[in-house]
Amino acid sequence: MIPTLHTERLLLRPFSPRDVPAVLAHCGNWDVARMLARVPHPYSRDLAADWIESHADDWQRGIEAIFCIDSGGDAIGAVGLRLTAPATYELGYWLGEPWWGAGFATESGRRIVTFAFDELRAEKLTSGHYVDNPASGRVLEKCGFRHTGESVVPCQARGEAVAHRNYELIRAGQAGKS
Repeated sequence: MIPTLHTERLLLRPFSPRDVPAVLAHCGNWDVARMLARVPHPYSRDLAADWIESHADDWQRGIEAIFCIDSGGDAIGAVGLRLTAPATYELGYWLGEPWWGAGFATESGRRIVTFAFDELRAEKLTSGHYVDNPASGRVLEKCGFRHTGESVVPCQARGEAVAHRNYELIRAGQAGKS
C-alpha cells in the first residue's frame, strides 16, 4: 500500500475515489493541464477515476508512486515518482491553481525527494518543466535539482511537442559515478 507521508503543512497520502471531483476540477483547468505532459484536455471524470484507480497496481508493480497533496482534508494536487531506469525515478507534480505560489509544490517535492532516496533507494532523480513555466523550475532548484539541458517533450493537452528544461538530482556521494 502507498504510504502516507507528512510535511509541516501537508499530508501526502494515497488518492481515493472521493478525490475524483478535485482531480477533475484541477486537471480540467487549462492552465494546469497545459503544463503537464500526460494530461489531456478536456479532462473527464472517467479519466480522473481511472487514473486514481491505477495507483495501487502501479505501486505494487514498483513502477510509480503517486501521492495526493492534501491540505486540511482537500486534495490540492499530486506529487509522484515514476521508475524510468534502474534506481532512477522521474519526479512529477501539479497543484490546483488556487494553491500556486504558496510553497506547497516545494514542500511536497522536498518530502518526495527524501522518500525517493531513503525509502526507494533511488540513485538519481530526473524532472523538468516546459520553458513557459519557470515557476516549476524554481521549485526544482529549491528541491536541489540542477539544470542539465533542453529538449522537446510532447504535451497531450496542447497536442504538440513543447520546449522543455531538464533537471536531475543525484544521491549524495554519487556525483561523478557512472
